[in-house]
Amino acid sequence: MLLYYPTDQRNFPPEINTAFLFGDLQRAQALEAKAIFVVDSGSLDDLRQVGAGYHTGSIPKEAILNIDPYSPPRALIAAGGIIRHQTTGELLCIKRHGVRDLPKGKLDPNESIADCAMRELLEETGIQNLVQGKLLGTTVHGYCRRGFFEVKTTYWYAFTSESTQFTPAVEEGISEVFWLPYIEAEQTLGYSTLSDFLMDLRLINEEGSEP
Repeated sequence: MLLYYPTDQRNFPPEINTAFLFGDLQRAQALEAKAIFVVDSGSLDDLRQVGAGYHTGSIPKEAILNIDPYSPPRALIAAGGIIRHQTTGELLCIKRHGVRDLPKGKLDPNESIADCAMRELLEETGIQNLVQGKLLGTTVHGYCRRGFFEVKTTYWYAFTSESTQFTPAVEEGISEVFWLPYIEAEQTLGYSTLSDFLMDLRLINEEGSEP
């Protein structure tokens, strides 16, 4: 989970002894601070929720994701698909830049999030006969790019298909599109955020709620 620490100092001290962190980037940005540090919550030992935010006794420098140099965070919206085979229940995966991934992409101006999911799946995989279902949830991850720390929230929709014909979007670094058994996909995707999300969906399904 990413958390946000607004401050008037861009030079982060070796360690902060106490801090209030926001769980939402927009709330942190509303304070108009000189800097907003993005914090990896997994690196905090004493985190506890307080109202709409979190309190921690300390933030070690190695928990900050957007320093050296400082990169201001900005929000991005994306959408993608958890595409299940109608007969086998397998999951459609892609290989992007040599890493197993799920098809997804950024929201275009004036586009609905649901439409973005459908468009990106068609563009990245060339899959046919897609049937779109409900919104399953979101994931959030971040990365430095072009002087900013991009905080990407991806909305994941359920889809089904029986297609066996694919056209990988090689111009986007996608070399393969293929079906995988769900558990294998869960265990071998190249990003822990997605693996954890698939596991959560599977556990919900095993408890009796179809994802």
